[in-house]
Formats: sequence, C-alpha cells, structure tokens
Amino acid sequence: MEQAAERRGRLENGATLVSFAAPQLHSVAFSVVLPFVPECTPGTHHLVEHMFFERAGERRARQINAEMDGRGSEIMGYTAVNYMCFSFSCRQEVFLPQLELLYSMLSQREYEREDFERVLPVIRNEIFEYNFYDSRSSDILRELWFDSRFIQPVLGSASVLEQLEEEEVCAVRESLFTKDMCLFLAGAFTPAHEKRILETFGRIPLCRSPKTLAPPEEKVTRAINRVGRGSEMQVLVTYHVERADQELKLAAHWLRSGLFDGLDAAFFRFFDEHGFQFYSVDGVYNIRGDELIFSYLAHISKRDRKRFDPLIDAFEREASRTPFMALVKPYLYDNIEFLYDNPERLCSHYVDTWADLSAPLTLREEMQLCGSFTDRSLAACWERIASSLRRIFYIGR
Repeated sequence: MEQAAERRGRLENGATLVSFAAPQLHSVAFSVVLPFVPECTPGTHHLVEHMFFERAGERRARQINAEMDGRGSEIMGYTAVNYMCFSFSCRQEVFLPQLELLYSMLSQREYEREDFERVLPVIRNEIFEYNFYDSRSSDILRELWFDSRFIQPVLGSASVLEQLEEEEVCAVRESLFTKDMCLFLAGAFTPAHEKRILETFGRIPLCRSPKTLAPPEEKVTRAINRVGRGSEMQVLVTYHVERADQELKLAAHWLRSGLFDGLDAAFFRFFDEHGFQFYSVDGVYNIRGDELIFSYLAHISKRDRKRFDPLIDAFEREASRTPFMALVKPYLYDNIEFLYDNPERLCSHYVDTWADLSAPLTLREEMQLCGSFTDRSLAACWERIASSLRRIFYIGR
C-alpha cells in the first residue's frame, strides 16, 4: 500500500485533517474529534451530543434517521471524558450528502425546549442501564485521576441535568469548536469530497482552546483498598504514572497486549504456573494529558487472597522478561498496514491514537515510532509503569 497517500495538514480555520486516499476501494470513512476539558456540570457534554441528533437545519430527528437509513449509513456519536466523536462510513457515491448531513447537525445552533425534553428520557435510560450492572471497577478507575476534572461520570445525574439552564447547554456546545478539532478521512474519496470538507468543516469558526490548570487536590495514594464484602472478589491492580512521555504512551498498547491478550500472554502463563487458572483478565490503560493509569482486573476467591497477594510482586518482576516482540509485533506492527484496506477501522484507529496522545498521528508516523521498539525497550517501559504508584483494590460481593 502506498503510504505517500497518507497526509496531514491544517485547514483554513486551524483544524487538523489526516487523510489516506485509497481510490481502489469502494467505501469512505470520516471522523470528527471535538476535544474539551470537562469543567461544566457533569453529563452536559453527553447531553449536547444527543442534541446534535435532534435537528439539522429544517430536518428533525425522524428525517435525519430516514436520510441515514436511505443511504445505508449511520452517523455514530459518543462522548468520552475529554472528547466527543462523530463518524460514519459509506459508499463513495453517498459520501457528499452524508457529509452535508453531519455538517448540518454539528452547525445547528437553534433548539427548542421540546428537543431537550426528547433527549432527557434517553439519557435517563442510559444512566439506569449503567447503574443496573456492576460497574464498581469502572467507577474506581475513573476516580483515580489526580486531575479531578476527569473523575466525574460522563453520563452525569438525570435529576441534575433536568435542572440545567439553556445558557449552560449553549455555552458547552459552543466550547466544543476549538482549533484542536481533528478530522480523519480514509478510503475512496475524491478531490471533490476533500474540497467540500474544506468548504464546510474547514470554515467553521473555531476559537482557541482555553488552557486551564487542574485544581489543587489531595492525592489519594493508599496502597490497599477494600470495596464491599463477600467470599468472591475481584482484584483490581492499578499503576499510576505521572509525566508519561510519548514513548510510554505508545508502548502502553503493546504492553497491555503482550501481558494480557490471549492464553499465551504473560499473565496467563505466570499465574497458571502458580496454580491460578483464569478464564479471562481485563487489562486496561487510559491516558489523560501526561497521566497514565495501567491496570488489570481478575477474579479470585477470598480464601485464595493470601496465596494471590505475593504473586502480584512476583508477576511484576516476571513481566519484565516477557518476549513482547514475539507476542505483539505480528499483531500490532506487521499487520498494521491492513488498516489501509479498511477505511472505517483506519479512522477508528486514528481516533484511538489521538485519544492516547492528545494529538493526531498518521499511521506512517506511528509505524516509524513503534518500529524502534525492542524487548529491552518495552521491558524498560513496563518497569517504569511497575515502579509507579501502585494501588490494589479488593472488590467483594
């Protein structure tokens, strides 16, 4: 695949566009990332995301959905703790009207109270579903950040959102459109498609992103924590790195894969040898600015805790000897060029990489940076993580 077809540039309004042209394919994918710092009422950004699907000029929600159905392409949207993303993939021949629809949705500024009232029941249902299922480990991970702006739930509280003033909703919507906006385009797009992006998204008025400082907070660093009671428990082991650099952020994905993905991963081999046979382990990392939280979650019986505890230290030492390149390189490096053949997955990968680095990176740049990884350098990155602030949570039921 010709990597020269991959480009990154600035639009007229200051937004960034990363694109990869593959005219031999039949589909096109497009993603928009709107970064923000969550300093408003929790849940407001998620509410605004839903509002974008209510109106697009003269069209209302039913007409918006009917248009998408008629093209066989759904516009997807989601809100993370520090950015909002909209994306779609479609056949080449319907790209322009689908782009126009998304642009009209995001440039909509006038809403009525009835739009707000239609959105609230949907959000209440999402909050109910989240609370209905056991999400204690997710809540713990969310609350670990030292920057307290990132510890509030994305969905917020339904009772609080019902009392929101229209002025705050409007202010949050406007604050999304900053020069940090990133666009990702891949597949069989044409020069006419690119031109239309420049004429629409490239001319949205954007402001500079406010650079506010995190409020001073007491850092909770207790090593051992107990949540709930019972004979069955989850063990959540977290590592909290401050001042993570680009190398460590890129390595985190490789480390997570080598340590926890597949039955030949380091975690399964080590604990199997020590008498613990796990069906699965949930290895996760998240990055906010220069903070990185790396974790794994496993299930044990309470009676096995005394036997399990010392293995946490032993696993950290053994993990440094993991043959990372043999386990990870075939999947995360050798196969990465397959993304060029799948516009939807490529745009999703661009967004995921942006989320880790808070900056757009082309696939070619990522391959160049990750191409320098060795077992030794990845082991050194793991040692940086393992020597950071470690906290262990025993979650009982």
